[in-house]
Amino acid sequence: MQQNLTKEEEEILKAWITQHASMGTPYERQDLIIDASAICGKVLGRRWYRCFMKRHPDLQLAKPVRLDPKRAKNFNKAIIDDYFDKLEEFHARFEGGIPPEHIWNMDEKGIQMGGGRKNDGKKYIFLKGQQQNYQLQSDNLELVTVIECISAAGEVVPPSFCLQNGRMPDLRDFDFEKWGR
Repeated sequence: MQQNLTKEEEEILKAWITQHASMGTPYERQDLIIDASAICGKVLGRRWYRCFMKRHPDLQLAKPVRLDPKRAKNFNKAIIDDYFDKLEEFHARFEGGIPPEHIWNMDEKGIQMGGGRKNDGKKYIFLKGQQQNYQLQSDNLELVTVIECISAAGEVVPPSFCLQNGRMPDLRDFDFEKWGR
C-alpha cells in the first residue's frame, strides 16, 4: 500500500501535532486529515488517520482537561523559573532562611453553580505518557471560589469563599465552631 505522505512529511506533521497539544490547542481527527490532505495535495479519506496513528504509536486519542486561557498564559516554564529564582534570592537575604511558619501556600478551587456545559465527548491527539492533556476553553459560568491556606509548619487558615455579586448562600448549616467566622 502506498503512503500519501513521505516519512519526513509525517514527522513534520507529528511535530506540529505535538506543538499544538503542548499549547492547549490539540488536533482533532478532522484537523489531522485536513492538514495531511493539504500537504499531499489530495483529499484523504476520513479513516486515513487510523493508519497514521498506527505508524506513530507514541500518539494517542484522548479526552482533554479544560484549561482556562488566563491560567495557561501564566503557567509556563519561564514564569515558574522566575518565581523560584526570586524565592531563592529572598531566602538568601535572611540568615538561616525563612522560618516554616512564615511560608504559606494558597490553593483555590472553583465550584460551578448550576448546570454547565455538557461534555462533547470528542477526543484529540496527544503524545502517549504526557501527564496533562489540556485544551484551552473559556467558561463564562457563575463560579464560587474556595480558598485554603496552609503554612510549611502545618498551620491552617479556615477556607474562604469568594462569591460574585448577588445573594449570599445559605450558611445556616455551616460549622462555625470548626472553621470560625
